Amino acid sequence: MTMPGNPNKRILGIDPFSRGVGYALLERQELIDWGLKSSGKADNRKSMRLIEDLLERYQPDILALEDWNASGARRCARVETLLSRIAHQDRSRLSVRLVSHRQLLTLGPLLQVNTKFGRASFLAGRFPELLPFLPPFRKPWMAEDNRMAIFDAVAFAVACLPIPAPLPDPSGAKPDDTPLLLGGE
Repeated sequence: MTMPGNPNKRILGIDPFSRGVGYALLERQELIDWGLKSSGKADNRKSMRLIEDLLERYQPDILALEDWNASGARRCARVETLLSRIAHQDRSRLSVRLVSHRQLLTLGPLLQVNTKFGRASFLAGRFPELLPFLPPFRKPWMAEDNRMAIFDAVAFAVACLPIPAPLPDPSGAKPDDTPLLLGGE
């Protein structure tokens, strides 16, 4: 069975936060680079320049962003405007993928990925190089740690990867042969 989409494409995940952007670059299903870029303050113009610099530096094939209009998305108007500008800019060879909260729930076992911290922990298990960046569990009265933007960016990028074909079931039951692709291609 062949999988739709090319797993060798370079995918850049971007997640804006209050004072900058988190980013993650995947290539050949490996995490190549990740981090936070600070804009100094909540400023869409500065954030847009940071994102343009990342696009110029990494030359991705796919740009993965949160689908700000999907059910479950909770973004302030400033970030929605920024995401919309990024998604709708004219770029000749770049495919923009919008990833919904629902798609993020399919990254792994629901008990692990149904919260931001659970999803970040799950991704740190898949990419051990992220473990030092995993923020502590957030109490309800605490502000979200900026490092969580790294894990959201990784999640958006991973959601654009094709899911590998399931292994044959030793019981002889046939798996569903419909290929799945998160983020579509």
